Order: sequence, then structure tokens, then C-alpha cells
Amino acid sequence: MPELYTESPEESEVLLKSPCVGFCSTTFGDPVCRGCKRLVAEVDGWNLLTTEQQQQIWQRLWQQTVIIVRQHIRISDPLRLQNQLQRFAIRHHPAAPAEVLAMDLLRAGSEKMQQLQAYGIEPLTEFNDLSPARLFNRMNRMLYEAAISDQS
Repeated sequence: MPELYTESPEESEVLLKSPCVGFCSTTFGDPVCRGCKRLVAEVDGWNLLTTEQQQQIWQRLWQQTVIIVRQHIRISDPLRLQNQLQRFAIRHHPAAPAEVLAMDLLRAGSEKMQQLQAYGIEPLTEFNDLSPARLFNRMNRMLYEAAISDQS
């Protein structure tokens, strides 16, 4: 898989300094955060990690997200996806792959979305019957399960 973290830390950290999505379950004893999918040690020690160590974590999270998202949706219009993130001021990493941006968009708005095509993304045929919220929840659950199994 190609290098996903392509911008220098100075450029990317302006908008997003950590993978945190504001829903941390490690405070309740989970070994992996249900929000950002980092290990508890990565959450607790994020600010003590070197830039290289942080980039490695971003890479791992993004690679897993790309794999799972591609099993469920297709990015039909990357520019429209990017425009929607900006239009709704959705927090995202500027160097993230489109699949990660799609998850950011779904995390923020899947409960309100009707037609995913309006956002530059389309469910694969076998998931056409799922609402955007159910589709997001399915992918999010799979990401959590993958993070748990990677931790073991």
C-alpha cells in the first residue's frame, strides 16, 4: 500500500493534532478507543511520541480504514467529498486518504444524510439497503474489531 501520510507534520498539524474524535472509551477501561481506534497507551502518551511515531500510528489507522471502507463504499467524486467536509466544517486530516475522509463525513452526519451520492460516495451494491447511519455503524464496528484483534 502506498505511503498515506504525505504532508509534513507542520502542514497537517494545523488542522488536526491527533486522531482523537472526541469519543474516548479508554477512560472507561477499553484497551482500544472506540472513537479513534488507538491503543490506550497511544491515547495516553500521544503528546510524548515523536513525530515519526505519531505518523506510524496515523498510517496504521488510515490503512485499516481504507481496507474496510473499500469493502463497503466507493468514492465516486473525491472533490465533492472534500467540498462537503469543508461546507459542513467537519474536522479532518488534510493528508488523509479519501476513504478516511468519507468516514469522517459519515461520523459527523450519517444520521442526517439521505443520499450518499450527494456527498461523493456510494454504497457498494450489497449495502444499498443500509441507511448511511447503519452503514457507518457497520464499518465503525469492523474497525474496532480489527483494532482489538491487531492488539492481541
